[in-house]
Amino acid sequence: MSTPVYGRVSIEGIHAIALNRTGGVSRPPFDSLNLASYVGDDAKCVAANLDIAKELVSASKISIMNAEHGSKVHFVSESGMANPGDGLVTKQVGLALVALAADCVPFGLIDPVNRVIAVGHAGWRGVLANVMQSLLDEFVANGADLSNTQAVIGPAICATCYEVPTQRVELFRTVFPEAISSPRNLDLTAGVKSVLIGQVGEVHELTGCTFENPDMFSYRSAAGKPTGRGGLVIAISNSLNLES
Repeated sequence: MSTPVYGRVSIEGIHAIALNRTGGVSRPPFDSLNLASYVGDDAKCVAANLDIAKELVSASKISIMNAEHGSKVHFVSESGMANPGDGLVTKQVGLALVALAADCVPFGLIDPVNRVIAVGHAGWRGVLANVMQSLLDEFVANGADLSNTQAVIGPAICATCYEVPTQRVELFRTVFPEAISSPRNLDLTAGVKSVLIGQVGEVHELTGCTFENPDMFSYRSAAGKPTGRGGLVIAISNSLNLES
């Protein structure tokens, strides 16, 4: 049986899940757990899929990232599509945060002591702009303590599959050399992890290649045809059960 959950991390009543594309209601080519309203899918299907995502993390509301491939981060307390940016932070119990992705790197932050969560989205432009540090800074500005914090990195396109022009690789040479896999390949996950690893207590990697796995949405494997978006969902659960 297909499951919508690719991987899960639960810490003291805070749940983070990386999603497969399965287990939703959207029809091809958005089949089936598409969470993006801007790709051409039926709005009722997207709404139903967002309800499924909320249930998976025991949330009653959901805020969806409106990514623009930069480093802007927003604090949110209400449901719906957020203002354009590539990071969301909240302290709101029961409000799920969604970092949509379909090859880019979705990542999240959890401070279970101060009850602050965040999600980020990093494509190659976002890594260059260091959206990772922008999210960390806003996270701390809203009451989080990095000594308590655990990070989660979701699945993205792997370095072997992410071949790009050599000129793009060279942009990373002096800024994020950790993200360079070869003269023609970038490892965006390694770039994200290089910033998180030295600042938080633990990094959980729910990684895998979106391009290689047919159970995940992949913009690159769609080759210009319409496709959906999955990603990473995090929420401070509505449930009073704080067991991990």
